[in-house]
Amino acid sequence: MRVGITGSEGHIGTLLRSGLRPEYEISPFALAPQPFESVAADLSDASAVQGLFEGLDAVVHLAGDPDPMGSWESMLKNNISATYNVLDECRRAGVKKVVFATTNHTQHGITMGDAPDVLDETKRVMHRLDDPLNATSLYGVSKATGEQLGRYFATHHGIQFVGLRIGATGKSDTPKDYDGRPSASYVQAMFLSYRDLITAFTLALNVETEFMLAYAISNNDSKIFDLRETNDRLGFYPEDNSADY
Repeated sequence: MRVGITGSEGHIGTLLRSGLRPEYEISPFALAPQPFESVAADLSDASAVQGLFEGLDAVVHLAGDPDPMGSWESMLKNNISATYNVLDECRRAGVKKVVFATTNHTQHGITMGDAPDVLDETKRVMHRLDDPLNATSLYGVSKATGEQLGRYFATHHGIQFVGLRIGATGKSDTPKDYDGRPSASYVQAMFLSYRDLITAFTLALNVETEFMLAYAISNNDSKIFDLRETNDRLGFYPEDNSADY
């Protein structure tokens, strides 16, 4: 399977460029030229995206502004317009599947404190995939919009779409880096290990579906997302637990 990865220069993109090989033939895309073999393109520019995905079977769409405090202008350009352009070019090129990096920030607004990465322990509830959206930031709003664009292209253009609501994965493969910080309980709940991340994306590429949302978090004792539907539909049974670090 030939798989394109947008945002291949980022943290998750770097993990997937190595973690998805040798099972897949990887075609990396980045915003600017990189020291590794890749194609540079500004995905918010529809003309720059034309012809980019010819011959690909699937696209993993990671590119975007990941800042929970990012401006509306950046969210509109980098997360909404760019996602539309990617999906529309996949339609034109006959790409069969898109795996979209969405976020935990689309849904858990009711449980958060005064920042997008701080849990309010007095409001802790277990969320399900079919619970109403409750974004914690414009970043969350932009990713929720990306999910709905995916549903549109799945329903009307036959592109298989899997949106992974990704938890917390950082520059090191441990939640311990956040101990003592206000965001420590959030990271404990949302932690996604490198091993579980690669497994989730591999399963998303392989599953047969029209449209699916799934949680991409590890099996954390303090999780606030119910993994049972993700277990059943995606076959994702994460192996790691933030409490074990």
